[in-house]
Amino acid sequence: MIIQDNNLADIKVGDSASFSRLVTANDLIKFAELSGDYNPLHLDNHYASQTEFGGLIVHGFFLGALVSRLIGMQLPGKKSLILKESLEFKQPARIGDELLVTGEVVHKSEATRLIEVSIVISCQQKILTSGQIYVRLL
Repeated sequence: MIIQDNNLADIKVGDSASFSRLVTANDLIKFAELSGDYNPLHLDNHYASQTEFGGLIVHGFFLGALVSRLIGMQLPGKKSLILKESLEFKQPARIGDELLVTGEVVHKSEATRLIEVSIVISCQQKILTSGQIYVRLL
């Protein structure tokens, strides 16, 4: 896997990056093991089917981890340090969803070495999650 190695001078407002990721049932199990979040909304189909969601939903911070992948691997990549992540979960992601994770640089400060990246996670052109990420370039 290639890690981008952008310097602050390489980054411009309007730069963007994206990748797709298919969510599997194993992703929910592995994320629960990693995070310790075994909430039945994510793992117990019988329980989840009786909620307003009608079935299993993906952990919100699994989506946050995908944002970390975008920032740490692509935009800006190797020299990035996430300082703040603010996400709004508009609709749940589900097993079998093909997620498109997109980031766009909306602000850059040479003085503080910070960039602000607008994030959208979508599935079939429906926005599931959006937010802002503040990143310092090392």
